[in-house]
Amino acid sequence: MTTPALERRLTTRVHSVWKKIAGGAFPRRSQIDPRDFGNDWSNCLMIDLDQVTHRSRFAYLGNSLRDPTWPTFDRQAISECLEGTLLELVTRHIQRVTVKKSPVSFGGSARHDESEILYRTILLPLSENGDRIDGILAAIAYREITVAEELPLVDAAVADRGTEGSLKRPSMQMAPRQLRGNGATPK
Repeated sequence: MTTPALERRLTTRVHSVWKKIAGGAFPRRSQIDPRDFGNDWSNCLMIDLDQVTHRSRFAYLGNSLRDPTWPTFDRQAISECLEGTLLELVTRHIQRVTVKKSPVSFGGSARHDESEILYRTILLPLSENGDRIDGILAAIAYREITVAEELPLVDAAVADRGTEGSLKRPSMQMAPRQLRGNGATPK
């Protein structure tokens, strides 16, 4: 197992803590101690699951993940997430966790805090009785897609124009990462 302080990916660090707490079973919500996660806790969330998934509620939402369009955090139902937001995209995968009864990790692009971002997340099952998944601990690392990253794609497309004016496929080469304090650790 990688030493958490040396691991670069937030989702891997949180998964390692979850495995340590779990032992050989699913951890209970009462076993989740924010101090075990250190600074990563601000990129975590917890969901109390309802038998009707859309009535499930956020039990905790880290400061880095709060949606500025929501009122002060007060156990919002997951169905209140605006479509296409980071939180809504993450909650779409709850049923995968409850069916698989194992962690689910994925990533992609989304909007968060009025910015386009790339994200990576992991959803980790929690269970009070050791069998039925009744909660989820999740961690989300993200970074903004900067103008500097978008411009090289446009420049490459212009440079790749053929003599007939047709547009060739642009290069996918990106500018160096510029990170915001959101869980990602620079290389």
